[in-house]
This record gives sequence, C-alpha cells and structure tokens, in this order.
Amino acid sequence: MQLLILILLVAWQNIYHNKKRFLAAFLAIAFAVSFMFLQQGFQEGLLNSNIKFIQKLNADLIMVNRSRYASYIEQSFQKIRLYQAKGFQGVEATYPLYITMGIWKNLKDTKERSIRVFAFNPADVVFLIPDVQNSVDNLHLPNTLLADKKSFKVYGYMDKGVIAELSNRQIQIIGTFELGADYVTEGNLIMSDQNFLRIFAERPSGFSAKIRSSLDKVDLGLIKLKYGTNINSLVKSLNKSLPQDIKVFDKQDFIQRELKHWNQTTSVGFVFGLGKIIGFIVGMIIVYNIIYTDINNNLPQYATLKAMGYSTLYLQNIIFIESIVMSFLGFVPGFSLSVLIYKLIANVTGLLMQMSLNAILSVLLLTICMCILASLIASRRLHNLDPAELYGQKF
Repeated sequence: MQLLILILLVAWQNIYHNKKRFLAAFLAIAFAVSFMFLQQGFQEGLLNSNIKFIQKLNADLIMVNRSRYASYIEQSFQKIRLYQAKGFQGVEATYPLYITMGIWKNLKDTKERSIRVFAFNPADVVFLIPDVQNSVDNLHLPNTLLADKKSFKVYGYMDKGVIAELSNRQIQIIGTFELGADYVTEGNLIMSDQNFLRIFAERPSGFSAKIRSSLDKVDLGLIKLKYGTNINSLVKSLNKSLPQDIKVFDKQDFIQRELKHWNQTTSVGFVFGLGKIIGFIVGMIIVYNIIYTDINNNLPQYATLKAMGYSTLYLQNIIFIESIVMSFLGFVPGFSLSVLIYKLIANVTGLLMQMSLNAILSVLLLTICMCILASLIASRRLHNLDPAELYGQKF
C-alpha cells in the first residue's frame, strides 16, 4: 500500500511540476475526449432519431411486408392481413399506418422540399404523442394536417393556422407536435387517412413516385395485445399461420432491427466509428509525445531511482499511473464541453443528441486505453536505461 502511495505521489509530481506541459496534456486529452464524444453523439443521435417515430407508435407488435427490411423502404402489404391478425386470440386491436414522402411548398418562398407524411384513421389511437391525440377530432376536416414543429427551418413557419401546399394541394396546419428530423427526412407531417387519399390518389409520392390510389395498401401494421398475452408465442403463431408476404415483429425487436440496419448496412456506423478511431489515435499520439518528452527530461531522476535499486517495472508503473491520472484529468473538461456541444447541436438540428450512459462509459474507456497505450509505448525508453552510461556521458 505504501509503495502504491509513493508511486502515485511521484506520478503526480511528474505531471504537475511543469505547469505548461500539464496544461498542454490537460487540453490535448480534453480535445480528444470531445472529438470522440462528438462522433459517439452523432452516431447515437442519428440512430435514436431514426427509431423515435417507432417508439411513439401505440403498438405491441408491428407487421410489415416481408421485403421491407427498413421502415423507409417502400413496400406495402394488403390491409386484409391486419383483419386476419385481429382474429387471433390475444389480439385486442389492429391499426394501419401509411407513410410516404410528399412535396412541401411554403407559400412565402415557394421552394419545394420533400417531407415525410404519416397518415392513419383518427378513430384509432396510433401515436403516443399527446399533441396528436388532442388534435385527432380536427383531422377529419378536409385538407388539414399536423406539422412537426421540430422540422428544419427550411420549411418555413410551421404553426397552427398556416396555409401551405403539399404535393400541389393547398392544406392548412391545424396543430403541431414534436418528433424531430432523422436520416431520412428533415420534417414530418401527420394527417388522416382520408386526406392522405385525397392528396396522393392522383399524385406520385415517395422515393419511387408511386400513386397511392387505395387505403388497402398498408405500410406498417400496428397490433395491440390484450393484457397478459404471451408476446413471443403470439409472434410465432402469426408468422407461422399468416401468408408469407408479411412478417410480424415484437416492437422492441423491430426497433433493434432498424438500429442494426442503420448501424451496419449504411455509412452511419462506419463513418462515426472511423471518427472515434481517428480521435483515439490523435489523442494517443499527443499523450505519447507528452510522456516521452517527460521521460527524456527526467532521465537523470529515473537513472538515480534505478541506481538506488528500483526496478524498471517500478519506473514503468509510475508512467502507467501517470497516464491514468492524465486520462481522468482530461476526461472531465472534455465531458463538460461535450454536454454543451450536444445541447447546441440538438437545438440547431433537431437530432436526439443526448449524453447517454453508454456514451460516457465507452468514451471514458477509450480515453483510459488511449493514455495507457501511449504510456506503454513511451516507457519502452526506460528498458535499456543504464545509470552508469547516462552519468558517464554527463561527465
């Protein structure tokens, strides 16, 4: 215990005795930490933003076309599949949800921009969003809709009473809700299924410019279960008994499937994973240079300790402890700065940039590993340190 305390004291003196170098190490590690947090935050923010609308759906199970490997893929199924599912024991209700991309035009600047549209029967409780539930009675009115007030500012002013155009049809905003942008779209609208049919029955919509001429083609099927129903058993039964053109998922499994798609089959996981690696390498190089310089500047002191009988392992432990102390000293300001950056980006972009426990632990672990690895490489300088040689050169 006394030996550990002695190593800690020596390590701290090595870090703090040179104030300029201490500040440089402090800032360098904080920068690397902030950079890694930024990559982690963007990755989690994009992933969480892409599943937010799914989390807000009032469903225990979700039915999709078997070919729809992600929610934005435009593959629908026949509504009759929901009626068939409703006949299974344990199913309380089924709701169709329609999703497409329309063209939004603000009448002030007349610029056209794509925007995502959700539609459902207002008699069904489809969205677990209070503002939507409070406005469903007015959605029955022709050419009306709700607008996401977290949509990007490029869409213009989106508030109750605003008149605009959606796919060349004049509409009126009768209320707002909060959802936010994601990797697919910068804005969202919600309307009744009848208004959906009025607008898109004769106008192409979506990425593939299809005509939505009927409400019999459903994008997502929402299934509510009776209390106490065995979810796993029912999912297996539905997938086994219903025609094979559809697939039914537990809601959480569907969310995990969506996350896996964005993280593994798109550029999201690769780009931000690479960003974290770059931040790690840059931070490690900076810490290595600081520790190596410190070792070189203090070679006589290390040589003296070695001449007194202290082993190379003891000297390496000093460097090792020094790197861990540096990692924590740099992590705290880097973390604090990242919290502010997260809030700023969330306010500007609408992405779900939230400081999660997963982000904190992963970046902390990377920071510690970064500093330890740098210290292990730099401390190799001590392996062949010969006190007699060092002092012989000096004299």
